[in-house]
Amino acid sequence: MANTITGRILLIGEVENIPYQDKILRKREVVLDCSRFDTMTGEKKENYPKFEFTGKHVDDLNNYQAGQFVTVSFLLSGRKVEKEGKTTYFTNITAYKIEPYQRYNNGAQQAQPSQPYTPQPVVQNHQPQTTAPQPTPFPPDIDEQGNPAKDDLPF
Repeated sequence: MANTITGRILLIGEVENIPYQDKILRKREVVLDCSRFDTMTGEKKENYPKFEFTGKHVDDLNNYQAGQFVTVSFLLSGRKVEKEGKTTYFTNITAYKIEPYQRYNNGAQQAQPSQPYTPQPVVQNHQPQTTAPQPTPFPPDIDEQGNPAKDDLPF
């Protein structure tokens, strides 16, 4: 199962060239705004993950700009470093694919415009009920012969 996340591009970093052994490692970062709004309270739950694109995937970001909605596929990995008797853990989020956000509607895939989205808080519209339902009288009304006055039974 692939790890993917959808959000709006907040910023795209510059290409960094990092010397590593006898090679140059190319790296570029992108930050997404994946914030959500609580449907009950309208409160914003902030979420701004940063992804690293490396090697041949650095140029994949050239066709994107801040404000676009995208889906990023990534690998989550961690490593342990022991130094001077102390253990430190590092987590890397390495992206390997970025594509425009696609929304599926009725089984057909439709591209969504990359316009900024401004969610609005949910407002509950509770209106008091002005009239209560009228109960059916019991016992039911009867005529002079003791039969129900409005009998709709077929027998």
